[in-house]
Amino acid sequence: MTDKRDDFVIRLSGIELGNHKYAMVCDKAFFELTELSEIVEGVINVQIEMEKSAKMLSLQFYFKGEITVVCDRCLDFLTLPLDFTDFLVVNFVSIMDESFENDDNIWQLHEKAHELDLTHFLYEAIELALPTQLIHPDDENGNPTCNPEMLKKLAELAPKTNELKDTETDPRWDALKQLTIDN
Repeated sequence: MTDKRDDFVIRLSGIELGNHKYAMVCDKAFFELTELSEIVEGVINVQIEMEKSAKMLSLQFYFKGEITVVCDRCLDFLTLPLDFTDFLVVNFVSIMDESFENDDNIWQLHEKAHELDLTHFLYEAIELALPTQLIHPDDENGNPTCNPEMLKKLAELAPKTNELKDTETDPRWDALKQLTIDN
């Protein structure tokens, strides 16, 4: 049995200079590689165009597919389509610079390295492509499409309106308004 990570490794030994194309599929097994993934399942097809030169690799990634996550509002499953691009530049070095920290899109690799593991890069690219709020979209009338039972429960548990009337102000702010700054 092979390690799932092997599916996301590009073997560099024997690859000639020039352009090369690769295809990878990030599926449920891929997302299970990390315990921190908020992605329940999905299938993302990744097309990679790589240009290899003597001193560097330039990789262009094309991601397309869909993933399933848990809705932040109602906790039901939510399927999101993804279609985006990303890039990675890998510089070959003869001596690894310990002070160099791999950037999100610029990496350093020893010139005698035999392979390039893209697992972490692919995972981060997909995670960063997710919206900040993972919630079901509203319907055409602007109503949420989340689980109605959960929306009802959330409404029941919502905090009551502020006790201060619109004309009243918080006395702590009134005290701060009295301060003046002398130059």
